[in-house]
Amino acid sequence: MKIAFEKYLDSDKYRQLFSIAREASDLISDQKRVVIVSHIDADGLSSSAIAKKTLDRAGIESEVVFIKNLDPEVLKNLPPGFKWFVDLGSGSMKMIRNAGIECLITDHHLPDQFDIDPEFRRDLMKFLQHSDFDGIHQVNPHMVGLNGSYEISGSGTTFLVSMAMSSENVDLVVPAIVGAIGDVQDANSGILEGINRSFIRMGTDLGLVSVENDIRFFGRATRPLSKFLELGSDRIPGISNSRGAASRLLKYLEIPLKDGERFRVYNDLSDEEKRRIRTEILKRMIIAGFEDLSSIFGETYVFPKEDLRSPTYDAKEFATLLNSCGRYDEGLTGLNVAAGDRGEYYSKAVALMASHRRNLVNGYNRIMAEGLKSLRNIDYFYAGKDINENIVGIIANMILAKDPDTDRPLITMADSDPGTVKVSVRANKIFLRTGIDLADLFRRAAMNVGGVGGGHDLAAGANIPANRMEDFLGFIDTEIGRAISSTARTR
Repeated sequence: MKIAFEKYLDSDKYRQLFSIAREASDLISDQKRVVIVSHIDADGLSSSAIAKKTLDRAGIESEVVFIKNLDPEVLKNLPPGFKWFVDLGSGSMKMIRNAGIECLITDHHLPDQFDIDPEFRRDLMKFLQHSDFDGIHQVNPHMVGLNGSYEISGSGTTFLVSMAMSSENVDLVVPAIVGAIGDVQDANSGILEGINRSFIRMGTDLGLVSVENDIRFFGRATRPLSKFLELGSDRIPGISNSRGAASRLLKYLEIPLKDGERFRVYNDLSDEEKRRIRTEILKRMIIAGFEDLSSIFGETYVFPKEDLRSPTYDAKEFATLLNSCGRYDEGLTGLNVAAGDRGEYYSKAVALMASHRRNLVNGYNRIMAEGLKSLRNIDYFYAGKDINENIVGIIANMILAKDPDTDRPLITMADSDPGTVKVSVRANKIFLRTGIDLADLFRRAAMNVGGVGGGHDLAAGANIPANRMEDFLGFIDTEIGRAISSTARTR
């Protein structure tokens, strides 16, 4: 299927980024063999699926390596061949350069500020536009002044290269959207924005994507109705966290819980039944005085060619399905599902998803039972070995979702490699008023204790020495305190 892709790029910045992607596609097309180096989260697996299918269709030999983070040892042990880093790499260009690796990076994270030459230090766009030094080439939204936190994801930049190679790769817009949702790029306003919006419009025109204005809870395709309402939000008076109350509400609304012996899910409901539920939730929220309902109602993105009751039907559940693979060392399974497998790999992913959801619930319940610890400006929790390091960031998102009005960042930590702790931080958009970029702060804090860090303005991560946790947290808390004091003085 061919399409006039550029007509959907309705901004000069979007077209500029696609022009950069064209140059990258020429570079890839000249390769005989490519090693795809991918992150393990939903965006990473979506990116690797796009890259792998693109190369397969172009007749270019490839293999995929899945990694949690980049370090010199990982780089040294990569297989031979031209490297294509997807959903990572922009924050590690100095390391990649020192390793003498020729590569393409399709990423959306900010570059490591400490890697920037002094002449470019005050001009990030200028730096990125001149950063194809020593064989390093990249496609990154920050090159043209776009925000990689919500305007395009790693899978989105990879998709641009794919479309530059052939417009017949248009079907790969599906994993590009899944990757954006997996990186919670709709959290800022309740909808996908930026180039992501262009992908949505194109996918909709082609019948690959549908946009529904509806309840945004997780589990529209897979959770029984009562669970869907009970666990969807902490904020609905008289329904949240009460299975009995949710069941009674459905009975009051004359909505059957079962269809024969099978429990119904939200996607099974008629439009009228959905309307009754939405109206009741809205009424309760308004009476309780809630004003911002964007976490409850808004756009949901579904894929009409998928089974209505499959987790691949809904973008949010699709992303969770992929996270269930990559975060448990099953990156290849996730890649194949993102690329379209609905057989053996899909069945394995569904089984992993059930286990993943149990782990998330258990991890969340443990943190809630023990309680968060606090410093002056942050909340945090250290799980040791009791919670998988690869899911602490997701749990942080779950906790913050229960308190969308807090301006305090939440830091979760778990043991990683021997002597190392994995740290994740999440913050609500109200935190932006401090003027702090968490990606930059985590880089500096991690470097201060001999670790590495990076990410986005409201979501970042680090790997630090286990014996320096207190120093790391103290640095973070102090820097946020300074920023808050400075902001208060200028008001």
